[in-house]
Amino acid sequence: MSKYKEIENYYNQTQILYDLVYSKGTHSLHYGYWYENTKNTKESILNNNKFIMESLDANSNDKILDAGCGIGGISLYLAKHTNAKIEGITLSEVQLKKARKLADKFKFSKNINFSIQDYTKTEYNDKSFTKIFGVESICYANKKIDFIKEAYRLLKKGGKLVVTDGFQIREYLNKKENKIYDDWLGGWGLTNLATVNSFQNDLKKIGFRKINYYDKLKDIKRTRNRIYNIGALAYVFSWILYKLGIFSNYMHKNTIACINQKKVFADENNIATYGVFVAEK
Repeated sequence: MSKYKEIENYYNQTQILYDLVYSKGTHSLHYGYWYENTKNTKESILNNNKFIMESLDANSNDKILDAGCGIGGISLYLAKHTNAKIEGITLSEVQLKKARKLADKFKFSKNINFSIQDYTKTEYNDKSFTKIFGVESICYANKKIDFIKEAYRLLKKGGKLVVTDGFQIREYLNKKENKIYDDWLGGWGLTNLATVNSFQNDLKKIGFRKINYYDKLKDIKRTRNRIYNIGALAYVFSWILYKLGIFSNYMHKNTIACINQKKVFADENNIATYGVFVAEK
């Protein structure tokens, strides 16, 4: 089975879990940012959406690519707040159907088009977009530079790229850490994370400039803890449902990954961090 087929299967089978426990009505599947005045989980997720919008400097004149759009939550947010034209792409048929239904429901079908595409080799012409972003999606590329090359091809001169993701910060792990890390990666359908340095170097290599990195680990800690609590509480039920054949392997491993992500993004001696790259063509 190809890696991209595995990603498709993972999201086709686990999307229901994301809908039930993660998105809180935002239709977004990512970590939330908690600030001093943040009141609840929904607001924290919208804080992340707002940070992306502001980092893109998105406006009504833009044509934006949402690379790895999930069910379209951030695309919907951008359409609502900027009236930009947006293309959202995913590998999952389940996500595609939900994204299109949501665009119809909220009357953004004229602004947003969703399709099945691989963001490392899209069907779009050169210089098709003014802005491109990927939120917790570029981590799924086996070689992150393949996405960076494609993003550079697709952007107009002066266009912006924003990538929000997890990044590995320690390359040499002991046996216990490797087990935790591998179980977390596999549980969320991942193969590897780029390091902060390797991703920045790849951006430079391909030709991006004005590269800035913002570490957001401190802002996701409450989301991290919430996901851990969900995993810890659900583990026994997940195991029983898996043994009964009700939960798939992907679904049970997802539960385990919810527990392990707290160790990966730990307060001290963490394996990975969470951050945002902003770059310009």
